[in-house]
Amino acid sequence: MSWLSKRAAILPTLAVLSLTTSASAQHRLVLDRLEAWNAAAPQPNEVVLKEQVQKKIEEIYSGNKDCFRAPVIVERVQPASADRYAFNAILRGAIRNAWFITTRQPSCENVASRYMVMQNSDGSFQTIRVNRGQSYAWESLIGDTFRLAKIAASVALVRQGVECSPVSNAGLGVVRIASEDEDLGNDTFGVRYSGSWAEIWPVEICERTVEVHIDFRADGDGGAYSDLPGDKLRVLEE
Repeated sequence: MSWLSKRAAILPTLAVLSLTTSASAQHRLVLDRLEAWNAAAPQPNEVVLKEQVQKKIEEIYSGNKDCFRAPVIVERVQPASADRYAFNAILRGAIRNAWFITTRQPSCENVASRYMVMQNSDGSFQTIRVNRGQSYAWESLIGDTFRLAKIAASVALVRQGVECSPVSNAGLGVVRIASEDEDLGNDTFGVRYSGSWAEIWPVEICERTVEVHIDFRADGDGGAYSDLPGDKLRVLEE
């Protein structure tokens, strides 16, 4: 069995899953463009960003009124312009800019949650939730890698006798950073252009949860190599 994507492969034994995605190169001309975009569409004030995140929280947790008893706590705001999704949207004029906002909602689920707030070309806003928990991966990298994480999780369950297809509906639980190398570069407009780190992603699929260990290595081009060692998959007890 084999499955290939851009510089990606699944080994028949599932010893390692790999994926690489490329976005904007860390070329001086690209960085100049990112800086120009952020100068032309600067970060809104925190009140505006909190309002946008609060709207998304109300949408996600519409059935839990406890989630709205306490205000949103903003822990971090950073530009997201270099994320491939945002970069391409800005390039074609669909949005002016985008920002990652890490927040907590103490009265709801008191874990860090990261959102992407995008300012549309008409000045209005749209918001998506990127992840729950702590992660260095950016939105486009998470979207690309989650496909492989689903496959890895489903194979782990099948090995334990659980009927599960990689195309089954799946969710991502509260992620956490397992390690980071000394060479891990700083965040630059939402991505990391150098260094390595590892994360644990709880994939919720086929009514079970599988913790998938992912080793990331930035490719210097706005993407990252994603390796998912099969021997580090962990199926949680029901």
